[in-house]
Amino acid sequence: MTCTAPTFAQVNDEEQETTTLEEVIVTGQRQALENAIDLKRASDTIGDSIVLDEAGKVPSTSLLEILERAPGVTMNRIRAGSEGSPDGFAFEGSGVQVRGLNKTKTLINGREVFSANGGSGLSWADVGPELLKSVTVFKASRADLIEGGVSGTVNLETHMPFDFDGFNANIAIAADYGDYSEEVTPAVSGMISSRFDTDIGEFGVLLDLAYSKIASHDSNIIIPPYHATNYNGERVYAPAGVRHTQDQFERVRDGYYGALQWAPNENLEFFHTTFISERESNRKSQIVSMEPGTSVGVFDGAEFDDGIFVRGAISSTNLESGLAVGTNSSYTPSFSSTADHSTGFKFEQDSWDVSGSYQYVKAESRSGKYSLGSAVIPSIVQTNMDMSGDRPYASLGTPLSTDPGEAGLSRINWLDMSNEGESHALQLDANFDIGDGFFKKLAVGARAADREESDNFVGTWWSATGRNWNGVPRAYANTAPEGDFYLEEFSDFFKGEETPLGGAWIGTRQVNDSAQFDRVYDTYLACGPELHYQCSDPDATTYLYSNEDTLRNRNFDQLPSFYETDHKTQSAYAMFGFANDSDSPLLNFSGNIGVRWVNYDIASEGNFTFNGGSRYYESLAAAEASVEAMGGIDNVAQWQTDNEGMQPPMTLESVGYEKQRLGSFEKDYFLPSLNIKFEPADGWVFRYALTRTLTAPRYPDIRAQGTASIQTTENPINDELDALNPTEDVSIPAIFSGYTNTSGNPFLEPEVSLNHDISLEWYPNRGSTMHLSLFHKSIDNYITFNNFSAPANEYFSPEDYPQSAPVDGGGSEFLDGPVSSRTNFNADEETIIKGFELGGRTYFDSLPGWLSGFGVSANVTFIDNDSPDAFALDINGDKLSVPVIGLSEWAYSTTLLYDYEKFSARLAWNWRDRYLTTTNDSGTTRTYNDPFTGDQIQIGLPVYAADSGRLDASFSYQISDSMNIKLNVQNLTDEDQRTEMEILEGRYVDRAVFVTDRRISLHLGIDF
Repeated sequence: MTCTAPTFAQVNDEEQETTTLEEVIVTGQRQALENAIDLKRASDTIGDSIVLDEAGKVPSTSLLEILERAPGVTMNRIRAGSEGSPDGFAFEGSGVQVRGLNKTKTLINGREVFSANGGSGLSWADVGPELLKSVTVFKASRADLIEGGVSGTVNLETHMPFDFDGFNANIAIAADYGDYSEEVTPAVSGMISSRFDTDIGEFGVLLDLAYSKIASHDSNIIIPPYHATNYNGERVYAPAGVRHTQDQFERVRDGYYGALQWAPNENLEFFHTTFISERESNRKSQIVSMEPGTSVGVFDGAEFDDGIFVRGAISSTNLESGLAVGTNSSYTPSFSSTADHSTGFKFEQDSWDVSGSYQYVKAESRSGKYSLGSAVIPSIVQTNMDMSGDRPYASLGTPLSTDPGEAGLSRINWLDMSNEGESHALQLDANFDIGDGFFKKLAVGARAADREESDNFVGTWWSATGRNWNGVPRAYANTAPEGDFYLEEFSDFFKGEETPLGGAWIGTRQVNDSAQFDRVYDTYLACGPELHYQCSDPDATTYLYSNEDTLRNRNFDQLPSFYETDHKTQSAYAMFGFANDSDSPLLNFSGNIGVRWVNYDIASEGNFTFNGGSRYYESLAAAEASVEAMGGIDNVAQWQTDNEGMQPPMTLESVGYEKQRLGSFEKDYFLPSLNIKFEPADGWVFRYALTRTLTAPRYPDIRAQGTASIQTTENPINDELDALNPTEDVSIPAIFSGYTNTSGNPFLEPEVSLNHDISLEWYPNRGSTMHLSLFHKSIDNYITFNNFSAPANEYFSPEDYPQSAPVDGGGSEFLDGPVSSRTNFNADEETIIKGFELGGRTYFDSLPGWLSGFGVSANVTFIDNDSPDAFALDINGDKLSVPVIGLSEWAYSTTLLYDYEKFSARLAWNWRDRYLTTTNDSGTTRTYNDPFTGDQIQIGLPVYAADSGRLDASFSYQISDSMNIKLNVQNLTDEDQRTEMEILEGRYVDRAVFVTDRRISLHLGIDF
């Protein structure tokens, strides 16, 4: 009773009655939809499936866009939780929730599959629908399903040769156009399958290949966190700047699938499948930003709504020195591959069968980010902002300088990440007919799996390039090598509908490229007689961040991080199928009851690093003494000119170190399940499922790796230096305020959920249905991200005390201070998820002629939750209560159907409510000084994806029995995507607004 492909391919009549899926055939053929309703009615538990027919495939459509049509399923167009920062748009969607939770288990043909993405599941963008036969969402579990999905299990099923009678072949080609990228990209997929008899039995061979390319552009306006500020003696909250970004994205996905079946006789069958999906993408980004990271000043005449900034002009707190503008471009390539090789058998007798399989999965991914950032000199004294419209508006009081001599390089972002994973799994299942009594079938099985993954990070998210004060001259766009920088005008910002902040000199692909590392390092992080820039001493050679072992240090001022995970699982199950036939409708029922035992055993090994290279003062008093030693505040600029490459007196520098860490956890779990189905009256079905499910932590959550670093606060003396030197880069180090630490928790336990599911279904006639489903989940050990604080002398062991060394020489010392640490915990209290789904589908058969082809399909889902506290702090540092990440309270989908003779059409509207994306994104988690008390405030503003809807349409025509043509239009109304910050309890303001392509695609499918 497993859900492997061979099992599904050979279901007999009796087994068909207990198939546990609802199928929605997406072919535009009404008969297929009616068959789907029949299968739903016959099933014995609750689930939804989408089946992709071979000739009507949509090569460039993502799996997520298909899945969101199913009741209770939502997809993220704004990344949430572990999917990444919500400040980046997810072109093809980034994740899926089943009834509000993203904790799903993904299988291929009933066997576990994953991506090497630093997580524990499959990256949805890695696999396209071209190679698939169906995608099934199990909302209620059974004992024979592989554990791992608290919210549900998603099974990707592929075709097998014995699915077809004899020879079968098809091809689908498509052209896709985006109105923002203004590019046409191709897609093609094809399958060929045949079966033939030989002297040693029947053989079947199938080959399926797919290629898909997509290009897309987006623009976004991002608003940094609001900060408290002093406005005419009142405490108000104003946005600390603005950021304009545009991206160009390209993705190529290749798919390869082969299947072989051999039936030596009618009782025995062997199979082998190889499923390979490869995805390569790149993203080019251009950014102009004004993000001081501190409170801003607000000019007189501003408007506020209960203390929240609405419109007006902002600047530095002194309203004189202004806000610095930063610019950069980046190139972000990535590659991922998942390969599943499975071999198995099935042996059948009249009253029993046994099946088994061996599976090997190899997955890898690589990604990088390469960027040079600059500062535009001088700063902007006045920035006008208006937050009252549909899109945040910002304009500069004085035009942004496009003089290349005023675009000074300041920082480098250069990193490489790699992940590799593999697993071996053995599975054995058997089914027995045990008589005509109450219990009719017994299914038993066992599985053993061993998975290993290694995850590595090398590089830096931010390190200084040559800045004069560090001994290497500062580069400017007009002194850089020819072709390294260009003037970006942002002429098509928001498809030309919004005015950009201004043009900017940014790096070209000539510098934003991993292959250019040595040249970039020699040019912008070094000086010497043979290099592009010479040091102040023309005979000297200086390389920033070099050490005795490495001249060009790929780690810059950081230490590399890595961790390895070894995950072993053993499981076994027993499940009885039962049925009671009675003249009384209330006693006429069927179902299954079983239990699954799971041994969860996981270990992690990684490095713990304390970052060196940070420069700071021990206290404000030390900073003031340093200024006096340089001749007073009026002489700081001259002192830095006279002492190029030297740090100010009394500056400290953190001394980095690295150590190994280990952690492991092992425990047994028992997961019982009961699924029962009643048919109390003709056309009515009632189902109930009581199940216990489990989801293991993600590998990054349990990693033994961690990082600690110095935490500082802004030095108030720099405001005075800015005012004295408005056209120069003159500053001194920040003030030590403690330490930050981020690490995994190797001792996290899996989340375990007790689930109640009820479904009432009505089938008034063929092709029509309505259903109401109720669900309730009680989740123990819910994994939540939170923070804690401890004194450094208690958090670190004495031998690991962080050291601070004077930059002008002398022994290092340990500075005591608070350690602000954030990591994942198992919550002590339960997390409750509850709600309902309501949906239906019908055609208007009573209408005459062609009007009878009209129909409608609609569903709505409501979800409530009670979740434990997570790290979420408002703009004053006060705690906020937040829901479960990714959960929308309301979501609905409505589709107008039309199927008549050879023509089919769909007009679909999908809408979902606001949902939480993160509480700890780096862009909205920081510390700043209270403008009234001077105290340090820690904020962690929750970021939500705003409620959004989308209208899609498709039209298809069956040209002949073997040929069809289809037109798809996605994002018909060209909707913006938005995110919001909760800055005070119940007060939401814009975080970001995205605009992207409206897509049109034309598809041709041919059967042979």
